Amino acid sequence: MMKIRKAHRDDDFQAVAQLYLDVWRATYVQLLPAAFLAQLTTNTWHPERRWQETWVAFDDRGKLIGSCAAGPAREQGCEDWGEVYSIYIHPNQQHQGVGHQLMAAALTTLQGSFTQVYVEVLATNQSARDFYRQIGFTQKGTVQKRTVPQGELSVVRMVLNPA
Repeated sequence: MMKIRKAHRDDDFQAVAQLYLDVWRATYVQLLPAAFLAQLTTNTWHPERRWQETWVAFDDRGKLIGSCAAGPAREQGCEDWGEVYSIYIHPNQQHQGVGHQLMAAALTTLQGSFTQVYVEVLATNQSARDFYRQIGFTQKGTVQKRTVPQGELSVVRMVLNPA
């Protein structure tokens, strides 16, 4: 039986960072340059900084299988918006409902606090875009370039349709 809960300050965030790394290496192998992926380490991410805005999923043995972080929009001009910062499901657990349940938990909180919700997703990540469409997100605008310390990414914004 899977368990989803809000993260705690004393959770193992090194395990969360390892989950992020595992997912990036599995998911983006065909979508991003190998050199970009090769420079990623668990130190690339700092999920402990957002522990209060993070939900975690565990399998029936207590192993971390997913994480979702969401909270106030980071972009200027979107002060009354919520943003899904990230959702990562262990590659062996994908397509089994973990992501939908994590998103449901996060969206319940976001929709109670913000007028609109968006997520930015790699433009080439069709699987993720399909996932967000299933939940009720629609692409808005065109592909945008985002510069991160490891390089440049092409992303699209998807906005949650009103219920």
